[in-house]
Amino acid sequence: MGKSIWLAALLATGVPSVAQAAEPAPASAPSLAEEVKALKTMDTAGKPAEALARIDVVLARARKAKGIDRLDMIYAEASRANALFWLDRYDEALGIYHRLEAELDSGKYAMTPDRAELVNNIGSLYSSLGKLEEASRYKLRALDLTAQTAGTESIEYASALYGMALVEFRRGEPLKALPRVREALRLARSHANRTGDDVEQPAIFGLSLAALLIQSGDTASSIEPAREAAVWAETHLGEDHRVTMAALNQLGASLSESGLYAQAIPVIRRTLDLRMKAYPAGHQDIGFSLSALGFALDNSGHKDEALPFYERAAEIFENSSTERKETVGATVIGQLARLAAWRGDKAQSLALREKALQVGRKRAASAEHPDVLLAEVNLAREYIANRRLDEASVLLDHANAAFRQRALDANFRRLCGLIFAEQIAAARGDVAGALTRTVQILAPARARLLDRATPRGEVMRLAEQYHFLFVQQARFAAGANDPAQAFEALQLANLGDLQSAMSSLAMLRDGNGAEATEVIRRYQSLASDGARLRRTLNAQVAAGKGDTVNAINRQLEEIDAKIRQEDARLAELIPGYSLQTAVEPAALSAAQKALAKGQALVLFGQDEDGLIVLAVTAEKAVVAESAIAPRPMLELIKRMRGSIDLGLVNNGAGRFDRKAAFELYQLLFPAPIRQAIKAAPDLRILAPGGLAALPFSALVTQAPEGADDAPAALRNTHWLALDHAVSVPLAATPLPQRAGGKREVTFAGIGAPILGQPVRLATRAAPLLRSGDTSTKALRELASLPGAADELRAMATAFSGKPALLIGADATEAAVKAAPLEQASVLAFATHGLVGGAFRDLVEPALVLTPPEQPSETDDGLLTASEIAKLRLDADWVILSACDTSAGDGESAPTYSGLARSFVAAGARSLLLSHWPVRDDVASRLTLDTLKGAGKGLSRAEGLRRAQLAILRDAKVPGGAHPATWAPFVLVGN
Repeated sequence: MGKSIWLAALLATGVPSVAQAAEPAPASAPSLAEEVKALKTMDTAGKPAEALARIDVVLARARKAKGIDRLDMIYAEASRANALFWLDRYDEALGIYHRLEAELDSGKYAMTPDRAELVNNIGSLYSSLGKLEEASRYKLRALDLTAQTAGTESIEYASALYGMALVEFRRGEPLKALPRVREALRLARSHANRTGDDVEQPAIFGLSLAALLIQSGDTASSIEPAREAAVWAETHLGEDHRVTMAALNQLGASLSESGLYAQAIPVIRRTLDLRMKAYPAGHQDIGFSLSALGFALDNSGHKDEALPFYERAAEIFENSSTERKETVGATVIGQLARLAAWRGDKAQSLALREKALQVGRKRAASAEHPDVLLAEVNLAREYIANRRLDEASVLLDHANAAFRQRALDANFRRLCGLIFAEQIAAARGDVAGALTRTVQILAPARARLLDRATPRGEVMRLAEQYHFLFVQQARFAAGANDPAQAFEALQLANLGDLQSAMSSLAMLRDGNGAEATEVIRRYQSLASDGARLRRTLNAQVAAGKGDTVNAINRQLEEIDAKIRQEDARLAELIPGYSLQTAVEPAALSAAQKALAKGQALVLFGQDEDGLIVLAVTAEKAVVAESAIAPRPMLELIKRMRGSIDLGLVNNGAGRFDRKAAFELYQLLFPAPIRQAIKAAPDLRILAPGGLAALPFSALVTQAPEGADDAPAALRNTHWLALDHAVSVPLAATPLPQRAGGKREVTFAGIGAPILGQPVRLATRAAPLLRSGDTSTKALRELASLPGAADELRAMATAFSGKPALLIGADATEAAVKAAPLEQASVLAFATHGLVGGAFRDLVEPALVLTPPEQPSETDDGLLTASEIAKLRLDADWVILSACDTSAGDGESAPTYSGLARSFVAAGARSLLLSHWPVRDDVASRLTLDTLKGAGKGLSRAEGLRRAQLAILRDAKVPGGAHPATWAPFVLVGN
């Protein structure tokens, strides 16, 4: 969902600014004069229709009476204009404001803060109408008048600052707006704490600060002011107050925009529940919450759950007033169209795209509105898919011409329009030309991804956004028989899955010294400034203000150069930093040179049209495609993983959906790919998102026979593991690492932390953890792993020398950090793994250790990816025999994309990770047999394959024929 939706709901909360003084209950009925005076401070925003009716009744009586103070009547009428504003009756409100303004300017009345506030409200109205020049003039005048009449430390001045900031934001000047809102927030808090009045304002200004930070590109920093605003509002206003609901909604927005969807969902659900109780069914605020919840569910991989929320939101926005010229409805309908395409329902997707454009054109102020242009681009894509190329060309000609004037060359929407135009060229036969032009079109996006001046967290966000575009480049390359271009494009498309556990530099501050802390502070400050300048640059280009573009570009060049300097210094100061944050794609020739005979590398790209697959061997590279929408693909994966879950519950006695596993094999390895890898027993897989959590060894390569729950049939099934040893490299070419010298093989084992009562599916028994809490109290609710200690002791017996074991109470974060782990050639962890982003304040994956009684910054019971990267290791193997250490959240990247890179950065050469909880009797056998095989000269992947097959074929192992038993581990690394 576009961020303008958040802002439409949130930033508008504070305008027009009206003092909301508490009204004590009178001892007796007020006089008419008192009633008129009271209208000045009446809250017209909460229930504007009721407020307007009350005002009209009082004003009608007052106009017939004598002796009513004219100045009180003026401000009572101003309150009437405020109510009309909230009812979207802008023309009526503006007429009243200007009439009152003229009367106040007649010279009869002294200048007061009330008069300055009326000027401020006129500016707010012009801002809502999109007349920003007029709005700016009124807001600046209000700011000056308020400073003269109330002083620069007053709540009135805070409101004027805030109003000016909103106009500056809408003019594309967030760098000017942010300090004004921060100062307004400071003044409002001070005033509310001192007087107990105007307690709405700190929450309004705080949630708006959070929204502005999102718009300026600093999403991580938006969470704190949003959370503070929500706490303040609920404490001072109650949960059912409209501002509390807006603050909670903003907290959900900040979490969503930071990619913390699992944390955002319960916050947004609560906001929705409160708004549904407080407002009538078709209220726009309900629509915003519905859309926000759909967005969070959608992006966390729960698209089916998201659908009804999008549908209800679209209905509300379609039926709302058109006076504000909002295009929210078109955006939400576009989300519905995208979900239809995800399901494979092409007819509905087309119909919804046409409807989105119709609604957008009806609601937008101009044909060049960004949301209209996006609707045109998306509809053009549908027309191309339906071979309606001429109609698509008309739409794209208009949209692309507008984007050339209003968007930078790396803007995602602009790039989409240009790439879709190349789809038309390719459909008309010019595939090679389309590829050549696409490479040129995407060059700015590629440069932004690979530039060390791009903050590491921003690289991940951009990689996710650009994913589809690079998949399309790979499709053009396949059509043009250019595997080298396809190889690079697929690497760029999957950067978000393969790269960077250290996307949050804030997590690296501790333990690297004072200089590193200061360098990180400077890096983050520069990165924030750069993000805001780019937002400003985008806005200036969109507004056609070319005179300011060159100046902003010069500032950006200076900031980018400084960021590169700080980035280079971080590489010197922080172990593993360069390796963790590297994103440079490898050349096809380099990848082929790194592959030996009998080895193959397979890369996958996925979009709404299906899969594109590239197989690389030392001799050749082959590209093929499988046409399947994401939803049917996901259903097959869920069927296969559901069989695994059933096998876990039934100790391997349940049925395994071999048909789904066979269908997946045929899709993932179409005939040309199967032929290319036929002579490659060593198979390396680079897969995106949900595909990475798939146990490739348990794919079925021939049509299954017999019953799915019959052990004999399962043992006779032709599994992929019969022909290929599967591993997951961290990059398309081996990562640089320290060479392991000849030495005695030594073992260190860590795990079996002291936690809660043991249960089979551990995290499901931890309610605090499920709510997003990762405190030591929440960690103690996790199930203990009673077999973990025995597993580690059994592993230790296989090695000479004295093992280093940190088990139970000894398995603490402090002990791990202090241990001489660099002496171990094999390092094993037997504990739980947690997924980054699924828990509050946990932005990276982590391993659970015994929680301390008194948590500290250096020992909180969680060994995070960035802390792992700081360990000094020289290990040939790291074994993570834990709960879900390779699993991800929804359709996102698997945990090992963070944990594995961290261990490699610390000095590990290979990792053995579990896809799901491993049975105690099987874990030690699989890991030990894998290590023994490698010790006898087998490749590590081949050692794992033989260990798996030994379990599969051993009839003495209960449930051993079921993949839940024999296929839990994945080999990651070189």
